[in-house]
Amino acid sequence: MNRADLIVKGSIFDSLSGKPYKGYVATSGNKIIAVCAGDDVSGVACPATKTYDMGDRLVMPGFHDSHTHLFLAGMYKSHINLAGFRSEEDVCEALYEAYKGGPENKWVFGFSWYHVFWDNRTFPTKHSLDKYFPGAPVLLFNAGLHGAWVNSKALEIAGITRDTPDPFGGSFSRDEDGEPSGFLYESAIAPVIKHAFQFTYDEEMRYLKAFISSAASLGITSVNDMQPYFGMNMGSLEAYKDIESSGEMSVRVNVAKDLLGDLDAVIEDGRKYDSDKLKVSLLKQFMDGVPTAHTALVVDDYADAPGNRGISLAPLDEIKAAVLEAHRRGMSVRLHSCGDMSARLALDYYEEAIKIHGRNECRHGIEHVEFLTDQDVPRFGRLGVIASMQPEHIAMTRTFDKNPYPEVLGCERANKTWPLKTMLDQNGVIAIGSDCPVVNNSPFLEIFRAVTRLHDDGKPEGGWNPAEKLTLAEVLTGYTYGGAYAVRREKELGTLEAGKFADIVVIDRNLFEIDPWDILRSAVQMTIFDGEVIYRK
Repeated sequence: MNRADLIVKGSIFDSLSGKPYKGYVATSGNKIIAVCAGDDVSGVACPATKTYDMGDRLVMPGFHDSHTHLFLAGMYKSHINLAGFRSEEDVCEALYEAYKGGPENKWVFGFSWYHVFWDNRTFPTKHSLDKYFPGAPVLLFNAGLHGAWVNSKALEIAGITRDTPDPFGGSFSRDEDGEPSGFLYESAIAPVIKHAFQFTYDEEMRYLKAFISSAASLGITSVNDMQPYFGMNMGSLEAYKDIESSGEMSVRVNVAKDLLGDLDAVIEDGRKYDSDKLKVSLLKQFMDGVPTAHTALVVDDYADAPGNRGISLAPLDEIKAAVLEAHRRGMSVRLHSCGDMSARLALDYYEEAIKIHGRNECRHGIEHVEFLTDQDVPRFGRLGVIASMQPEHIAMTRTFDKNPYPEVLGCERANKTWPLKTMLDQNGVIAIGSDCPVVNNSPFLEIFRAVTRLHDDGKPEGGWNPAEKLTLAEVLTGYTYGGAYAVRREKELGTLEAGKFADIVVIDRNLFEIDPWDILRSAVQMTIFDGEVIYRK
């Protein structure tokens, strides 16, 4: 056996066993060479070995975020977060304080406002922003990234007027005179970001590095990067490669490109960018929007909007044709689905692709899976479709009393939302992620929400739809092995085993021995990537 460069002792959770055990992980170079119970390291240690004795702290594989928007998340970490404000005016004042004195021609960005968090719960307009920003264009993404609030200057730059028709899969909110009011639904965001997202190389690198540096402190060592966003692939592969070449790429990135784009180009990118830190391995597209905006495709009418069953954000016939072609070429697909009808259609497309072209190595998945009809649940297991889910979405409103889902969906459907346990039982694996920047990408938020299903006010008692809780071992396995399995990298990532990459995280306490509420107060003590300590608290 090779002698170890590094040994980490602690309470080992290897994502294979159902509970942690006292032991150690030994690494040589960028690989794990031993994972053993007990305290005897004589078989791997040498005088040059660096040993970290972490006591009873939890030692586990690095987190693999199965659904993040890397570039947008870097922007989110670089601009103002508007989640905590209670009114349209409060947001405008905070935004002005953050940006006053800045150049008039620069775009003003902000994230995470949401009208359902506000006291009056009404949509904002351009007029409030115009008072504070008459000359600079403003683009503020709401918490779900499925809506944006802009000022008059942004509308002017994008050429959006009263005569501009609504795009497929979206609309421009309009006032009583038919003028664009400043709120953009779904794909109506596209004409604005086409102008707003014209970044210099330095700006792009700034956002990418903002994400990468934060990932180390959160113990995130791998991500599945969902790049497509209303007609754009968010993130330059050349910039990613430059960061890797400089030695600063301390997270493994598995890129998803646009399913409705040039598949030949994606295959070529897959050949060109194929290292252990950067791969182009997925295709992704939006089937629908989100329930709170009535844009998720649903089987039955929205409870609070009779006659409304949502919208598709891209032509469904094009998505179907692209899924069939991707499967034929052996390319794994991810389809965004927040409604039960969109999930049904996604399963239909995957099933037809398998029927026509046969089973292959593709690992298709559905992103979000917020709720399903009973008849569609077993199709996940039968077809081998992976559920990629983000438990923190359960508590978007923080207090359960303000949760809009019972009102929007009706109680029967609302009580079936986020079927984590059901999806795990279908395939024996679930891929856990954050959907950052929709929510912060701290893994502890996702872990807490998955095991308790509580809002921040401790309600509802016993958790929302408590039968769908995951055990701590299940959610940690989904947050490590699950993400790796989803991109066919489980033989090199996701568990602590000899021969796998030495991507290891130490938590500042043993999560298995604390009150669930203390999960929210937990933090990463140390992150090891490729056998090197890249973060230490």
